[in-house]
Amino acid sequence: MKKNSITKNYIYNLIYQLFLIIIPLFTTPYLTRVLGAEKLGIYSYTYSIVTIFFLIAAMGINTYGQREIAYHQDNKKKRSIIFIELMIIRTLSTVFSLLLLILFSLITPRYSIYYQIFSIYIIANLFDITWFYQGIENFKSIAIKNIIIKFLYFISIFLFIKTKKDLWIYILLFSLSTLITNLSFWFKINKLIEWPKKINIKPKRHLKYVITFFVPQIASLIYSVLDSAMIGLLDPDIKNVSYYEQASYIVKTTLVIITTMGSVMISKVSYAFSKNQNKKILEYLEEIIHFVWLIGCALSFGIAAIINNFVPWYYGIKYLKVIPLVYVLCPLIIIIGLNNVIGIQYLIPTKKQNTYVLAVVSGAIFNFIFNFILIRKFSALGAAISSVGAELFILLIELYFVKKELPNLKIIKYSKKYLFFGIFMFLITYQIGKFLPQNILGSLLQILIGIIIYIIFLIVSKDQFITEHVVPYTKNIFKRRKI
Repeated sequence: MKKNSITKNYIYNLIYQLFLIIIPLFTTPYLTRVLGAEKLGIYSYTYSIVTIFFLIAAMGINTYGQREIAYHQDNKKKRSIIFIELMIIRTLSTVFSLLLLILFSLITPRYSIYYQIFSIYIIANLFDITWFYQGIENFKSIAIKNIIIKFLYFISIFLFIKTKKDLWIYILLFSLSTLITNLSFWFKINKLIEWPKKINIKPKRHLKYVITFFVPQIASLIYSVLDSAMIGLLDPDIKNVSYYEQASYIVKTTLVIITTMGSVMISKVSYAFSKNQNKKILEYLEEIIHFVWLIGCALSFGIAAIINNFVPWYYGIKYLKVIPLVYVLCPLIIIIGLNNVIGIQYLIPTKKQNTYVLAVVSGAIFNFIFNFILIRKFSALGAAISSVGAELFILLIELYFVKKELPNLKIIKYSKKYLFFGIFMFLITYQIGKFLPQNILGSLLQILIGIIIYIIFLIVSKDQFITEHVVPYTKNIFKRRKI
């Protein structure tokens, strides 16, 4: 099978992820004004509950499946058998999860109609085979199909959502768009796998590993999605769920610029591991950690610099409580980025998932305990503090366990320079923001100034990552165009 370059796969994946960021940039201001904080709080709360059932349906197959397909991406027969076996498990887990959700909606009448509509979202999980395409490194198909359908979803929001009573339509559109997207990947699957003539399918052999991957996903839920659920349960004001969700959205959507690399690299590292190319794995990881510090510091300090001017015009003055939450959550960009490299891009592809499970479960317990304590006192701000603490706790555990296996990785080496660049950029951009209007032009100007300052620092310091990766790739593009 033809191998795609890391750069191409990253670009395809990044284009799609950026498209996912761009859509809410236009829909969120519209929805906050049409649906309001209370209805969006209900959406965030019910979605956080439904996500539990969604993960039960997924059963950890996405990450495990991508890794296993990547191991055998050159062997069509083996990858076909793995695909069929995992789809059998996914079918059973989805049916089980769907029954649980229906039962839950019947015994909890509050918001039951929304849970029932979300059942389409659970059904959509059955047809999700993006993990197979990621395993064979076909990120182009994932990006193109997702972008087309998400664009239609984007248009539908403005066409069909007109009043606060239309929350159910919003949930329906979201669920249907997910279902249609997943179904679209099945049209080409017959060309990528071969259906075995003899029935030699043994799905049970994967069950142990699927459950192993399922455990950290459920644990991760506690310090991500369940933050919203716990705010909704412990705070009588449902609006605080919406404030937290919007703050989390601002931080975590920009994080995809970093974590997008994870989807690409897990296949690369898995393949290298299957070929015993340990030196290659270390090279991959060191480059990615360098990348995380470079982009992570720019994003985290950049968001902190513009948030005061951004929130009033984007969300409206009713959402000013989002600002302090964003300040607290900004470090997550760097911390989750490093967690993603060590956990998702190294421990899982190299079959050290038990260490990853231990770290994530420990972080989940940490977050659950501190959520319970801090949310009662500080509401959404308490959840934000707890989330940052949990992710940092996970990172420390992972660093402890890989210190002997990855001695050449200089994780702290790159931090000093980029932290200095980020702080300096923040100070200048933040001060300039005080003299700019609180509108879209003011925010765009602030962002542009921040980018220019950061790039100047990179050029003056002759940054290694830029000179070794960005400059050569840019030169190649211009050479091809001339040819």
